[in-house]
Amino acid sequence: MQGIWKDMPHPFSRLQRKSIRMQRKLFLYLLSMLLVIFSIFLVVLHIAGVFSALDKEMNQLLSARQKSVMTDLSYQMGKMTAQGISVSEQSSAILSNILFTDPITSLHDQPERIGELESLLYGHLTTALRSTPCSGAYLVLDATTNTQAPGAQNSRAGLYLRLANMSSKGAANQDIVFYRGVAEVAREHQLELHNRWKLEFDISNLPGYDAMLDLPPERLAESAVWTPRICLPGTWENVMILMVPIRGNDGTVMGVCGLELSELYFMLSYPSEQSNLGSMVTLLAPINGDSLPLSQAMTGRLGDTYLDTEDTLQIKEGKYFNQYIGDSQTFLGVHTPVDLPMADGSRMYAVTLVPQHPYLRTRALGQIFWVLGTCLVVAILLLLSVYLSSSFVQPISRSLALLQNGDPLHSECSGVSEIDELFEFIQTKIQTAGGSQLPSNIEDLFASFARRAATLTPTEHNILKYYADGKGVSEVAEQACISINTVRRHNANIYQKLGVNSREELLLYIELFRRCDRLEELM
Repeated sequence: MQGIWKDMPHPFSRLQRKSIRMQRKLFLYLLSMLLVIFSIFLVVLHIAGVFSALDKEMNQLLSARQKSVMTDLSYQMGKMTAQGISVSEQSSAILSNILFTDPITSLHDQPERIGELESLLYGHLTTALRSTPCSGAYLVLDATTNTQAPGAQNSRAGLYLRLANMSSKGAANQDIVFYRGVAEVAREHQLELHNRWKLEFDISNLPGYDAMLDLPPERLAESAVWTPRICLPGTWENVMILMVPIRGNDGTVMGVCGLELSELYFMLSYPSEQSNLGSMVTLLAPINGDSLPLSQAMTGRLGDTYLDTEDTLQIKEGKYFNQYIGDSQTFLGVHTPVDLPMADGSRMYAVTLVPQHPYLRTRALGQIFWVLGTCLVVAILLLLSVYLSSSFVQPISRSLALLQNGDPLHSECSGVSEIDELFEFIQTKIQTAGGSQLPSNIEDLFASFARRAATLTPTEHNILKYYADGKGVSEVAEQACISINTVRRHNANIYQKLGVNSREELLLYIELFRRCDRLEELM
């Protein structure tokens, strides 16, 4: 069994002896080198931020919009706070002159005096309303016209003026409606009563009112607070209200005053801004941890952006911008804290949002562009590798053909100086050999082996021919229709007659005769 295996050709022997063409090797080398260069180029582009250009563009758009919003909010809220403090100081002076040392509660059950005070205070509220970017101005006195009326414990006298037909361009020429206060004051100034007009305020609808009355003496600017978004009683409108205490000469709080910012006025003041990545909208909202409740937000104009105001957005922070994920909508954006003291202790943020789907669509188109571009570049690299390898190898192949045909070589015919020198050396050796390509001792060896081959029997010649054709022992036995043992006996006779010691040595002689184009001498 071991002998049979020894005589059988190794299954991978031809693969091991098989060489690879120079052009294929050079093609693989060039392709590998170009792909490495291309990969380095992609890495450099990534480091340079080319692949994050869309994210940077989105960041620049959101940052520019957010900066503009913060500037406008700072101006608007600062102006409203300043006017609220001014109304508080003016109201405090009027009340102190009329009441002297009497407490504010001395106005209980005195509708005539309350009416006179409201008439005196009306001018200051009107001035504040028309000179401030707001939607309303109010003043609440800690007194009621009828302490015996139902709900008197929550009913307080005062004035509340609101703009009608609001516009973000200013309130100088806009109509004013009378929302709360003594009706005679409205008639005196020829004002239309609001369709939800009432004589007095229900302070249970004013968050932080009771806490405001108990404030210790301090600067008015430090006492001013904002309510969260509330629904204006009797209307569908949502508002935020600035509350500033009105102090008497003894430091006690006689009531509160301030200005109103309605959601409608906020919407008019902060319209949406179109961009190539979607419509950007502005919110003023509290953020609780990583949650943004839209039901508590003041919303700017939406444009073509859909926003479910009952949704709660979950915030997922990112490198260039954040994701705001809701049940049925997802936005990209940024948020910045706004310096607004809130009555409920919450923290308000200016938020700029843009729908995510235009960004995703633009990014998908960019990815398709890069994929197609990469495929095109790889295809060009393949063609370039084929062209370069072919251009390099073709002159060498032509030189080899000339050498094999015995034709004279041209100078620098391959284009590579070392290879040209090698070809010239080989041709010189062939020419100096005088037509015999083999030294005399090698020629004698060939002639002697051919003479010994002539002594083989016809059967042994056939087996030798099978070996010359690359057949193995088992293939010879099959094609000669003899047993393997018979082939081995013939092998022994052939080895003895030819003077070789093994089949491998016999195959070496056959290969030498083949390479010198003298194989027919053995056959």
